[in-house]
Amino acid sequence: MKTAKIVLGVAAAALLATTGTLSAEGMKKGHDAPPKASTEKKMMKPPFGTPDDIAFAKTMWEKLHAAGFDALHNNLYVGGPPHGKVREVMEGIVDGKLVIAKTNYGGKGVSIEAVKADPKKYLKAFTIMVKVPGYDPDDQDWFWAKYKADGSLFADDKKGMKLAGRVAKGMPVGCISCHKSASGSDFVFSHNKTVNAAVTWIGDKSQQKSLADLMK
Repeated sequence: MKTAKIVLGVAAAALLATTGTLSAEGMKKGHDAPPKASTEKKMMKPPFGTPDDIAFAKTMWEKLHAAGFDALHNNLYVGGPPHGKVREVMEGIVDGKLVIAKTNYGGKGVSIEAVKADPKKYLKAFTIMVKVPGYDPDDQDWFWAKYKADGSLFADDKKGMKLAGRVAKGMPVGCISCHKSASGSDFVFSHNKTVNAAVTWIGDKSQQKSLADLMK
């Protein structure tokens, strides 16, 4: 019996030590980067909408808003679903990470002219993809998020999970499955040979030289 108790005690201590290590790692990362993909099979987490995903998405919104990503840049174009009928694409580097953002406009009477006249009236969503090395190697390490006009996150209609993280990973419909169809292997439609409209670069244009390296 004493031997059994000792074995159980050692096992429990090992489990606590492992759990503590994972928590400490998450705390060290803070909100400037989501946790990287885990190799731990026993502790499966949902692919998106976790507290870490939501915290990182909030941090990104604050930084993107401060940098002017969500402003109107007059490179509007018309496109099809699932994004807004009228849209605009911006790129830039935030905290060393490549960010691709899209403002999505819709509603009755929406047009490029109407959006230029009153962008707030037609703004329906602001979507981003952020390149975070090691975050999701299976899908080019992109972090995805969909915001409302006020910066709060949209939620999945069925489960209520916030749309931030590896959104709809492994599902037939959603951010990842859609962007996998982009030509090349970077999951980015705006980098295809045929582009719907000019992409607006936000921030220091000299940083565009490092774009190819960030896409790897």
